[in-house]
Amino acid sequence: MSKSKRSQIGKKKQIRNILILAAVVIVIAAAIFLYIALQKDGAGMNCFQRNATAASANSVRASMAEYRIAFDSTVSNSYTTNYSDAEIRTLQENAAKSVLLQKVYRNQAKKLGLSLTDEQTAKCRESAQAQVDSIEAYLAQYLNQQGNYSKSALENQLTSYYQQLGMSKTEYYELLKNSMEADYYRQAIEAYYAGSEEKIDEAELAAFYRKTVEKLMYTTGEDGTKTATYSDGDFWNTLLYYQYGLTSAPMLYVPEGFIYIDFIRIEADSAADAVKIVTEVTEGERSFDELMNSDENKDPFKTLLRAPYPISEHDHSALFTSDEVYNLAAALEVGEIGWFYEEPKTSEDGTTTATAYLFRRAKGTMCMDGETGIIDINYFPDIHYLMENEYRLDKWLGEIRYEDAMYAYKGALG
Repeated sequence: MSKSKRSQIGKKKQIRNILILAAVVIVIAAAIFLYIALQKDGAGMNCFQRNATAASANSVRASMAEYRIAFDSTVSNSYTTNYSDAEIRTLQENAAKSVLLQKVYRNQAKKLGLSLTDEQTAKCRESAQAQVDSIEAYLAQYLNQQGNYSKSALENQLTSYYQQLGMSKTEYYELLKNSMEADYYRQAIEAYYAGSEEKIDEAELAAFYRKTVEKLMYTTGEDGTKTATYSDGDFWNTLLYYQYGLTSAPMLYVPEGFIYIDFIRIEADSAADAVKIVTEVTEGERSFDELMNSDENKDPFKTLLRAPYPISEHDHSALFTSDEVYNLAAALEVGEIGWFYEEPKTSEDGTTTATAYLFRRAKGTMCMDGETGIIDINYFPDIHYLMENEYRLDKWLGEIRYEDAMYAYKGALG
């Protein structure tokens, strides 16, 4: 065999060995990737399950990993874990929708030519980094308390934490940063339309508002059964939250069973002074309406609500705690006036306050279709504006598709 031929055979063997080695490396790398990918996080999901779609709408999607963090955050900030199946389903859909909306805000802002300021971008980065750093600080403190702190122990704890979370530290940082940036984009979009001449058709907005509130009035089970969502105290409790800026909207409907009253709260220095004012009204010496609209009326809701107010047997405590007041009011005919006097109370500084209530039975005027049901969109000053923004978001999102995997994950509620 010639030297040339032997050289060609040698080269072929060398190429074959290289290809075999490359194939082995690829197989090993694939095996390592598959091993890592199949590792489960704290929710029992592997890499493929985490990356699966939880919900989608138009051109945006929420992964199961993103949905899981949003849902768990919602549940952890809740005051209760005692939810019905229908309520859990609503929480799940709201969590997935919140992830989709973050992406919609970003997309729509870019379409409108809106961008974040350097200061806003810096704040998002700093806040996200602070949250990531707080995790490390918490784990370090935990190890110190256990007497087991070391750099390697902390690294192991961090690795375990993010493995349970189903995200790397970098991925979690990006998730936090993007979430905060989305809120800035939301604000920019709302400011843009607030100053825009582009108006939404009022008939379309009214129809959307009605549809939105009707969804709040009832929860629909998997079998299609509708259940009223109202619980005793909801109306006035949410009104209190709204009054103090803890929620963007009060309850936007009045449930069945409510009655209406015009309401006055009198706070006097003595029982005699309180009774004197009540007597002046009940004996016709003073106008009920004049007193109701005067500074003597200490009703805390008179700058927020337009009389008359809706109350029910078990939903009135923000106005008065005594059930006797409700019973007196419910026994009146429309136009009749009643009153109730509380025993004087003395504060820690020695100040005595005598409280009396005057109330007049009335017909309700706040709802669109009678005395109960959906409250007029223009009744509360912020709701029309809020609904305009919600209407645009609804148009941008379109129909949302929720996947079975999303409903299957219930976190701490499972």
